[in-house]
Amino acid sequence: MDNTVSIVKCASYDKAQYAVDAALELLGGIGRFVKKGDRVVIKPNLVSKKSPDEAATTHPQIVKAVIRAVERAGASVLIAESPGGPYNPAYLKSVYTGCGMVSAIEGTNAKLNYDTSFKEVSFKDGKTVKNIPLITPVLDADLIISLPKLKTHAMTSYTGAVKNMFGTIPGTHKAEMHFRLDDRRAFCSMLVDLYSCVNRVPVLSIMDGITGMEGDGPTAGKNRFIGVVMASQNAHALDMAACRIIDYTPDEVDTVKEAVERGLVCDSADKLNIVGEDINSLIIRDFIKPESHFNLLKLLSLPEGLNKRVVSALSSRPKMKYGECVGCGECMRCCPPKAITMINNKPVIDRDKCIKCFCCQELCPKKAVKIHRSLLNRLMLKILR
Repeated sequence: MDNTVSIVKCASYDKAQYAVDAALELLGGIGRFVKKGDRVVIKPNLVSKKSPDEAATTHPQIVKAVIRAVERAGASVLIAESPGGPYNPAYLKSVYTGCGMVSAIEGTNAKLNYDTSFKEVSFKDGKTVKNIPLITPVLDADLIISLPKLKTHAMTSYTGAVKNMFGTIPGTHKAEMHFRLDDRRAFCSMLVDLYSCVNRVPVLSIMDGITGMEGDGPTAGKNRFIGVVMASQNAHALDMAACRIIDYTPDEVDTVKEAVERGLVCDSADKLNIVGEDINSLIIRDFIKPESHFNLLKLLSLPEGLNKRVVSALSSRPKMKYGECVGCGECMRCCPPKAITMINNKPVIDRDKCIKCFCCQELCPKKAVKIHRSLLNRLMLKILR
């Protein structure tokens, strides 16, 4: 269990190459991970077709910096991702273009992946899932370099290095995972299984934390300057460090909590081996959490067998902002339990079917879905505080 995390300050994306190279040097240099002739897959966070300025996806300057480092070591590079939505060449092309990946590979020998085949992989060590469909490029790679974005997340409170591997599951299979694992803790346990499964091909994680996202992430929050590039061989350690910077405790983020319980990372950020910057000088105390983070069910550790109506009354849920909705139907198409129907060109949510995965909020191109906490939830939290 390697708990080493490198942290380098970076004031702008113009300095991304310096920051990436410095973060890698603190871990022993790119040559420690990449060998001449290796087939390296770079897996950025390209959750949907978003401009780099929106801070929802890995910035192309970070991607380009990592490509250059890998190519200097004599390896080949393939950029691969299964974004939210369909997994086909046409959609991949639109996402790559919109997120700046076409510009990221300019002047390099790197390629963009358009192979949409996948394979069901057996993972007998999985706690929550034993079989996982994975896109072909990650199975063919000699090394995977994961480039997560430092952001909040409506369902999981935080998204980072471990959750970035969710983009190695093809297309609609991600929706199936949401539907099968509609409980937050079970879903996060699956993410830890997934990372362990993918990590059979070595994974190095380098986090884009220059400009991150706070509030109702991973796509509808607000840009927040954080000013760091971080790297680690252990995605769990990297996530714990990132959570420390945005003022989450390990218990507040289920992917981190699950990793601690499984012995995959130390139980406190104070026990991490931080190289580079002093992590305690980087903590942002006023980093805004998503509305869904303030969940009475989680705060009070109430039993899972509560009456469904009680759970619904206490839980945060998605709510449409009809004044901003353009009636595109993307929320309906991406909803795992098919809880959304279009009526008079507007989406309507069936609350009894909704599993509160917030895929509609995450993938809405117009940010027309908000996270709503019930009055009972808000009043009780106010009293408890």
